[in-house]
Amino acid sequence: MLYGVIMPKLNLTRTISVIVVFTLYTLYTILYTLPAFAQAPGQGIEVTSVYTVNDKDAVSGDILKATDKGMVRTDIGFDNKIFGILQDAPLLVYRTDAEGKPVSRSGIAEVNVTTLNGPIKYGDYITSSGIKGKGQKASESGYTLGIALAAFSGEGAQQIDGPTGKVAAGKIPVALRIEYTELTNPRFAGRVFGFLGTALLENVSDPKQIGLIIRYIAAGLIVLLSFTFGFLTFSRSIAKSIEALGRNPLAKSTIQLSMIINIALLVVSGIVGIVASILIIKL
Repeated sequence: MLYGVIMPKLNLTRTISVIVVFTLYTLYTILYTLPAFAQAPGQGIEVTSVYTVNDKDAVSGDILKATDKGMVRTDIGFDNKIFGILQDAPLLVYRTDAEGKPVSRSGIAEVNVTTLNGPIKYGDYITSSGIKGKGQKASESGYTLGIALAAFSGEGAQQIDGPTGKVAAGKIPVALRIEYTELTNPRFAGRVFGFLGTALLENVSDPKQIGLIIRYIAAGLIVLLSFTFGFLTFSRSIAKSIEALGRNPLAKSTIQLSMIINIALLVVSGIVGIVASILIIKL
């Protein structure tokens, strides 16, 4: 009887001990093992979703954007449609599409970058570039991908073709946060000129398009000058006509005819400017 009473107590004690040891081991794994994964390059505990990528040439680390053609690689600087980073082997994946590919939109991801806008330092903002899928240092306000967690000087790195020649390409970890970032142009005017500089110069990957851009600028200037000239001429003539009417009411018909002629000249000058701008663009 004593043996039968002692044995259940011993089995219960052993069971409790096993449960306690298993619980402590599980806590150890959560507290020490997972942070190690999170600190490893290219890994993280963020859940990455799966999306259909329509760009067949996209590789792991490329920057993707959402377009009417689906997920494709970015091809302009400071792209406002940046969606995420293509990742071949993320730590955790939430799959809703069996044929899709993992795309990271938060956390830390390995991103393909270049020295197109100069060497990258730790803490620099990273944005898209004119090279498909590749990032660059953001040196002015615009849409950015996140913050660089490693430097990239380009020394000894692979050389790829850029808009103006060869540039160094590599891969660095980036803390993802896709948003518009204010860097160097806090004022509205500076922001506008910075945007125009980016749109007209940095985003031209084909040198042949520079001539087209110059034509558009010339056409816009012609339209602006024609309307400015017509407006200034019309405003002067109106003021003088009203003054003349006050001084000489008997010449009302002649003054009104002069006003009508000035209005007609204003319309004609505007039409000439528009036609000239269209001809410049189509030549």
